[in-house]
Amino acid sequence: MNRRATHWRRRTLLKSLGTAAMAGALPSFAQGAGNNRQVIVVGAGLAGLAAAKLLMQQGVKVRVLEARDRVGGRVNTLDHVDGHPEGGANVIGPNYGRVINAARAGNVSLHSPGRGAAMGFLIDGQRILADAWATSTANKLQGPLKQLPPSQLLGAALRENPLRNSTDWQSTKFRDLDISAAEYLAAQGFNEAAIALVSANNSYGNRIDDTSMLSFLRVGSNFARARAMRLPAVEAELGNSRIPEAIAASLDGRITTGVDIQRIQQNRNGVRLESSAGEHYEADAVILAVPTPALKRMTIDDLDAVRKEGIKNIEYNKVTQVHLLVDKPYWNEDLPGSWWTNGPLGRLFLSPNPASGPSNLTVWINGDDCDRLASMEAAEVGDQVLSEVEAAIPEAKGTLAVGDVVRWANDPLAGGSWAVWAPGHLGKYFQAMQTPLGRLFFAGEHTARANPGMEGAMESGERAALEVLRGLS
Repeated sequence: MNRRATHWRRRTLLKSLGTAAMAGALPSFAQGAGNNRQVIVVGAGLAGLAAAKLLMQQGVKVRVLEARDRVGGRVNTLDHVDGHPEGGANVIGPNYGRVINAARAGNVSLHSPGRGAAMGFLIDGQRILADAWATSTANKLQGPLKQLPPSQLLGAALRENPLRNSTDWQSTKFRDLDISAAEYLAAQGFNEAAIALVSANNSYGNRIDDTSMLSFLRVGSNFARARAMRLPAVEAELGNSRIPEAIAASLDGRITTGVDIQRIQQNRNGVRLESSAGEHYEADAVILAVPTPALKRMTIDDLDAVRKEGIKNIEYNKVTQVHLLVDKPYWNEDLPGSWWTNGPLGRLFLSPNPASGPSNLTVWINGDDCDRLASMEAAEVGDQVLSEVEAAIPEAKGTLAVGDVVRWANDPLAGGSWAVWAPGHLGKYFQAMQTPLGRLFFAGEHTARANPGMEGAMESGERAALEVLRGLS
């Protein structure tokens, strides 16, 4: 395609997507872009891959540098474990249009996950079947909440969600909801027992006192929109890592793995990057499509005070997963296969194997409960958790083996599974974290405006790419 046609396509794309409304001033390199400008994307997760794909489609010279030896970032199918369980992003909502489109474009087959095993409750060490919870002596809830299983308590708090549109959470109209979730729940009539149960498996904060209720409501409104579509969630048939791998394959060799960027300097002529190995790279613009813990490892010149503070203070959800292989069923009609606990094991999700071979039992531990395992060797973590599972479910003893241990908080390139927002942090840091800084542009699910998770990552990558195209137009 010739230069004039590419320029026309780029201008048409920008106009059709309404880029005049984008945040950030027009960068200083906006004049005389042409096709010789080089853009580097740091990070080959879904955000970086989406950004690179859009830039490539618009005729921009783009290169992706990834510190890991694989693409996908926090999308990580454990292909070496029987049943290829997901070590990272696992469910694709029906409203995840970008992710679903990327899968279809890459010929990645999607299907609805098999039905999970029935779930029981392990509360204060007491095993309780779902239909016995309402009358259990372990049930310290009050009023209408007493009839709800622990796993549905947060959903009850989100039913009267004032956020209707995908970006309502950004409005100052709802800023009074950017308070501690514990404070909000107490005001809604949740007693201490109810708040403690919500806290036990809080996927959106490491401590309930330090979790913004606005962030809960933001995620809840997204789930509500997904449910309104009346379509099932899906997953990649051979593992969700096939989706970023398919996008990467379409980039025709523009990705280099094993490059850990440590220093970024920019001037009026371009951006200079230096890796931990002392390699240097130069570009006209750079998209940093990595989580804030990865940004924290870099020396980036000329960061403003608010952005520095955000990089330092934004936490990520601690997640430890122990993937167990089950060689024969321990569960039956009277004994659930999955368990929701308020103890150190968090939640146990069983995925029965309908064919031959072992089933998968994922022990999913959230938040500060991960701390006790953080300093152990992975093998020690596996043995410790396996022993605790066997103590909680003696019927499973002798049927389990450790397949793998995944600790996202221990991963220096991730720092956790996804960004969690403390009270006040959305209003204080969000805009700064996704606003361009000269020739630097920022992506990643923590900068997504409308969607969480995988979809938010791709949304943010496209937004950052469009901001670069503004600068190159």
